[in-house]
Amino acid sequence: MIIIEFLKSIWSFAFTKEGAEMEKMTEAEYNNAFIKDKTYDQIKVTYDKAWNAKNFEIELYWKRANYFWAFQIASFAGYFTIIGSDAYTNNPQVLYFIVCIGFITGLAWSFTNKGSKVWQRHWEIHVDMLEDKITGPLYKSVTSPKTFSVSKINEIVSRFILSIWFILGVKYFSEHIIIFTKDFSQIDYQVWLSSIFVIYFTFAMITGYGRGRFGEREVQFYKRKFSVNQNSTTN
Repeated sequence: MIIIEFLKSIWSFAFTKEGAEMEKMTEAEYNNAFIKDKTYDQIKVTYDKAWNAKNFEIELYWKRANYFWAFQIASFAGYFTIIGSDAYTNNPQVLYFIVCIGFITGLAWSFTNKGSKVWQRHWEIHVDMLEDKITGPLYKSVTSPKTFSVSKINEIVSRFILSIWFILGVKYFSEHIIIFTKDFSQIDYQVWLSSIFVIYFTFAMITGYGRGRFGEREVQFYKRKFSVNQNSTTN
């Protein structure tokens, strides 16, 4: 029974079929929830929270980008260090392990960019909806009809680097791996096992645990014991 539950957890980690449990909200419903019958001060508090949350998400976006840049720099440094050393000749699998690390962190970077942008846009929409009652259409008034998107360019760069890691992985397979063979001694189990793990965790990010789903949450609160020592004395 424990083994079955463990196998189920492994499967659900990579393949989760649960969908989001949400209802569409019309503009009228939004206005009823946040604007109608609300005082100026109440709308101002909501607007300020949305504005501060937007700025916070922008700050986190670039902090996360720096975090993944560090992984990519370290991975590329490790790759070019290994490929020019004796370790590559004696144990070429190490090079493939670095490619796997670079690919997974690159994929995580790309998806994190998309997730961060969703939350940033989430709060920007709240600002757009609320600002007419506070400042007027300040945030919606722009000076250029078209420009370059800093966040989208960052996302393009992350996908480009991800493509480089994929090409390096294909290069390693073409040079070192015999795909069709009846001689089991020629099978590089370390590389194949690493590839399986990469595919598994890729699915975990795309279809499984890594996907955010806004569903109903059931929570349970617990009280922890707390008591004051009534016998204590103060001098």
